Amino acid sequence: MSSIHEVADTLGRKKIADAVGVGRKAVGNAINRGHFPSSWFLAISELAEGKVPCPPELFRMKAAHDTNSGGAREVQG
Repeated sequence: MSSIHEVADTLGRKKIADAVGVGRKAVGNAINRGHFPSSWFLAISELAEGKVPCPPELFRMKAAHDTNSGGAREVQG
Protein backbone atom coordinates (compact mmCIF):
# COMPACT_ATOMS: atom_id res chain seq x y z
CA MET A 1 0.00 0.00 0.00
CA SER A 2 1.19 3.51 -0.76
CA SER A 3 1.88 5.99 2.00
CA ILE A 4 0.68 9.57 1.99
CA HIS A 5 4.29 10.63 1.35
CA GLU A 6 4.60 8.36 -1.69
CA VAL A 7 1.38 9.75 -3.16
CA ALA A 8 2.44 13.35 -2.53
CA ASP A 9 5.96 12.81 -3.87
CA THR A 10 4.73 11.02 -6.99
CA LEU A 11 1.96 13.47 -7.84
CA GLY A 12 3.58 16.64 -6.56
CA ARG A 13 2.20 18.86 -3.85
CA LYS A 14 1.44 21.72 -6.26
CA LYS A 15 -0.57 19.45 -8.57
CA ILE A 16 -2.53 18.13 -5.60
CA ALA A 17 -3.14 21.66 -4.32
CA ASP A 18 -4.33 22.83 -7.75
CA ALA A 19 -6.60 19.78 -8.16
CA VAL A 20 -8.34 20.26 -4.82
CA GLY A 21 -8.36 24.07 -4.86
CA VAL A 22 -6.14 24.79 -1.87
CA GLY A 23 -2.66 26.17 -1.26
CA ARG A 24 0.46 24.04 -1.00
CA LYS A 25 0.57 24.71 2.74
CA ALA A 26 -2.80 22.95 3.17
CA VAL A 27 -1.42 19.92 1.35
CA GLY A 28 1.67 19.96 3.58
CA ASN A 29 -0.50 20.21 6.69
CA ALA A 30 -2.55 17.21 5.55
CA ILE A 31 0.62 15.20 4.95
CA ASN A 32 1.93 16.12 8.40
CA ARG A 33 -1.38 14.95 9.95
CA GLY A 34 -1.03 11.67 8.08
CA HIS A 35 -4.25 11.85 6.06
CA PHE A 36 -5.93 13.87 3.33
CA PRO A 37 -9.42 15.29 3.90
CA SER A 38 -12.11 12.98 2.54
CA SER A 39 -13.33 15.75 0.21
CA TRP A 40 -10.04 15.44 -1.70
CA PHE A 41 -10.49 11.73 -2.48
CA LEU A 42 -11.94 11.94 -5.99
CA ALA A 43 -9.54 14.61 -7.23
CA ILE A 44 -6.43 12.90 -5.87
CA SER A 45 -7.62 9.46 -7.03
CA GLU A 46 -8.00 10.81 -10.56
CA LEU A 47 -4.51 12.36 -10.45
CA ALA A 48 -3.03 9.13 -9.12
CA GLU A 49 -4.67 6.83 -11.67
CA GLY A 50 -1.98 4.79 -13.39
CA LYS A 51 0.81 6.49 -11.41
CA VAL A 52 0.57 5.42 -7.79
CA PRO A 53 -1.96 3.48 -5.69
CA CYS A 54 -4.22 5.83 -3.76
CA PRO A 55 -6.06 3.79 -1.12
CA PRO A 56 -9.04 5.25 0.77
CA GLU A 57 -7.10 4.68 4.01
CA LEU A 58 -5.06 7.79 3.20
CA PHE A 59 -8.16 9.93 3.60
CA ARG A 60 -10.16 10.90 6.68
CA MET A 61 -13.29 8.94 5.73
CA LYS A 62 -16.38 8.23 7.74
CA ALA A 63 -17.50 4.61 7.82
CA ALA A 64 -21.05 3.48 7.31
CA HIS A 65 -23.28 3.57 10.37
CA ASP A 66 -21.66 1.54 13.16
CA THR A 67 -24.48 -0.39 14.86
CA ASN A 68 -22.38 -1.14 17.95
CA SER A 69 -21.74 2.47 18.99
CA GLY A 70 -24.89 4.03 17.62
CA GLY A 71 -23.07 6.39 15.27
CA ALA A 72 -20.65 6.73 12.42
CA ARG A 73 -17.03 6.02 13.14
CA GLU A 74 -13.89 7.28 11.47
CA VAL A 75 -11.77 4.92 9.45
CA GLN A 76 -8.16 5.27 10.48
CA GLY A 77 -5.42 4.27 8.07
